[in-house]
Amino acid sequence: MKKLSILAIVMLMAMGSFAQSINVQTAFNYMKKNKWGDALKEIQPALEHAQTSVQPKTWFYYTKICLAISQDETGAFTNLLADPLAEAAGCNKAIELDKKGEYEEELPDMMRGIASIYRNNAITAYETKSYAEAAKGFEKVYELTEQLEKANIGKADKSMLMYAGRCWLEEKNWDKSEAIFLMLKDMGYDDVTVYIGLAKIAVAKKDLNRAVEYLNEGEQKYPKDLTLLTEKANMYMVGELSELDKHAALNTLMKIIELEPNNASVWYSLGACYALDPEKFEEAVAAYKKCIELDPKFTSAYYGYSNLYLDKANAYITEANNLPIEKQKEYDALIKQSEEVFMEVLPFVEQAHQLDPTDTGVKGILKEIYTRLKMMDKAAELK
Repeated sequence: MKKLSILAIVMLMAMGSFAQSINVQTAFNYMKKNKWGDALKEIQPALEHAQTSVQPKTWFYYTKICLAISQDETGAFTNLLADPLAEAAGCNKAIELDKKGEYEEELPDMMRGIASIYRNNAITAYETKSYAEAAKGFEKVYELTEQLEKANIGKADKSMLMYAGRCWLEEKNWDKSEAIFLMLKDMGYDDVTVYIGLAKIAVAKKDLNRAVEYLNEGEQKYPKDLTLLTEKANMYMVGELSELDKHAALNTLMKIIELEPNNASVWYSLGACYALDPEKFEEAVAAYKKCIELDPKFTSAYYGYSNLYLDKANAYITEANNLPIEKQKEYDALIKQSEEVFMEVLPFVEQAHQLDPTDTGVKGILKEIYTRLKMMDKAAELK
């Protein structure tokens, strides 16, 4: 009796295995007819059976079915799987089981195709500013290509991790972004974005000294990278790092100018940097002039240039107004000096106004100068 029971169990197991093999074949037949819902229904039991679940064919078919469902635009299979593309991305299971190389050509191409879909979806998400969704998509692409590398049939695309890190940075998820950039740094990934990203995260976390370390480390590794130098200059000029080193922005801008002497924007930034120091008036003037020389339509440079002279002229006027009433001679001398300054800057402000007559800021400066110089007819023309 006992032997018969054991035999019966063995026969039942064999029958079960046979049934699941039939399921796999039936699924394949449905696949050839593009009947993906029926194919899925047939293949799913085979995924869990002890014998068919370790056959590469089972997982290969399942992957193809899930991929087809994920790309269907008719809506006929919407409720069959919660995330068919994610299911298809599990095709590494087929790769792991394919010891004989039955699918050594089709599987890698399929995985690359799935990775390409994730990459395109991530790019679309990024363009619509859905940064978290984009980050997850780029991470998935990296995972898929990493599986190819582990199977010795491809290379892990570390650039996808870098994009994911940038997306988490845009999302202001400092921890996730930092974890990715640190991972890339440990991998020796050769991209300046890693150091820029880590510096920005450190600033966001109020760890300013660490931010400086990352910037300096990045500059040491990429001494002529304009992106890094520009980010560094900006952080020192308008960011929280400005309180740490008053000269860092200026020194960095000078390095950029050595590499790009005809960049008007850098000359403008240099002028703005010099303008912060009253003792660097001439240097600021020269920088703004160079910017205008390189780009005569750089309106902000006219603003910067004009403000330098307005501050200088107004300083004379303030000094004159503070004099005792009996010091008329000294008063007249200071007012004359202010007028000379106004006359010197007037052509630049007029030029800025000609470039953009609708700019109310420039128009206001020009009207003030005309009024100071008692050119009331010209002031009246500026409505």
